[in-house]
Amino acid sequence: MKITIEMSKGAYEIAKRVYTGQLTRSEGKIEINKVTGMSEGSAQAFITIFLAMMNGEVYKRAFNNDTNKFLLESILKDFGQDSYKAALSAAQKHIDYYSTLGKGNLSGLQKIVNEMRQCII
Repeated sequence: MKITIEMSKGAYEIAKRVYTGQLTRSEGKIEINKVTGMSEGSAQAFITIFLAMMNGEVYKRAFNNDTNKFLLESILKDFGQDSYKAALSAAQKHIDYYSTLGKGNLSGLQKIVNEMRQCII
């Protein structure tokens, strides 16, 4: 099932609650599934990616470029420059990781990251 931007918006609000400790990861994935219709596996991946972005860590699952851009924009709006820089760093680490797999590269995501770096003050 394709992850739509509407699903991502709903999942993001729930992932923020996981990040702030209001929900466990398990509760979050179940809630995302209920609210958005996203599969629990994709919901778990969404939470993992969001938390990795917030911590500036590499993540290994991939989402579509629309979802990645939405996450980056939302982190900037909701959490500010420091978290945004960490999220951009995590996205770059993901791009670098993916390039080692021999499945091609994430040129679309790289373009988004390059463009969004311009928003850093």
